[in-house]
Amino acid sequence: MTIFQAQRISLRDRRARAVIGWLVLLAFLGILWATVDNNYHLRLLVGAGTAMIAVIPFGLLMGHMGYLAMGQGGFVGVGAYVVGVLTVQQLEFDFWAALPCAIVITSALAYVLSYPLFRLRGYHFAIGTLAVGQLLYIMFDSWEWFTGGPHGTAGIPRPALGDYAFVTNARFLIVVLFFLVIAAFSSWWLARGHVGRALSAIRQDEDLAAARGLDVFRYKQLVFVFAAGFAGLSGALYASMQIAIDPSSFTIWSSFQYVIYVIIGGSGTLMGPAIGVVFLVVLDQFIQDFGKWNQIVLGGLIVFTVLFFRGGLWGGANLVWHYALESVGMRQSVAQVLGAAPRGK
Repeated sequence: MTIFQAQRISLRDRRARAVIGWLVLLAFLGILWATVDNNYHLRLLVGAGTAMIAVIPFGLLMGHMGYLAMGQGGFVGVGAYVVGVLTVQQLEFDFWAALPCAIVITSALAYVLSYPLFRLRGYHFAIGTLAVGQLLYIMFDSWEWFTGGPHGTAGIPRPALGDYAFVTNARFLIVVLFFLVIAAFSSWWLARGHVGRALSAIRQDEDLAAARGLDVFRYKQLVFVFAAGFAGLSGALYASMQIAIDPSSFTIWSSFQYVIYVIIGGSGTLMGPAIGVVFLVVLDQFIQDFGKWNQIVLGGLIVFTVLFFRGGLWGGANLVWHYALESVGMRQSVAQVLGAAPRGK
């Protein structure tokens, strides 16, 4: 077998694992939607799907390009407040009219901020995005004339198509899953083409990539705006799900959560961040009985995952897949050898 053939087999294997992973995740969510009738659990599913819409594109920025951004929660807040202001206050937009406004405004804000932020690298970039997230939180909390201040904005409507309103959590989950598929497919489409190769080159050696003619800034700006746009979409859906929002949902901790989702699930993959969301949402339900110790238990499990699953949960699943394939191949090889060996009388 040549090196080229081995690379093609490896590529097919990675694609097969990715396709199987996404199909399993979508089938899992679909089965839950069809079987779960508990309103609280449906609300958890809606919240998890909304978080995935923001975290999967964010994985391109953090995992594929290697830039640690700490302000994703602020962009989610921008999308939420744009929908809140347009639908509740005097403008009284329809949800479907306010939704693209939230995406456009959040993307435009990220586009403007990308010019000063991408003059920074490494920890300086992380601190810069952290400052942006904190400034956005202060705006949400201080601009009472626009956001309602600490009291927030209430009465945000659920979407509707004609007479069919997505007022229940079961119905609203359909909307969330629809946009989740769009977020996942568009992220996969970017990662598999020349954009993905450019991000990999930037992650490995940004200066070398620029020296070889790659327009590094434009690719960084593209991914930053792309992730922010879907964060705005996620915030818009979150605001409609909650009906009422306030600044406490968009603190620095919310930005930390997106980073944790990517690290726990698997940095540098598209499937990993989604698995990280599901894992932490489910885990949070199991440790609620620990009371004041639940955060300690959660922190310990996160440390355990980072130490023993260097590639995150998705990396651990791939490792199991690899060993399973090797064991199957080994058994087939032994069977071929035994079958080829002459049988004694």
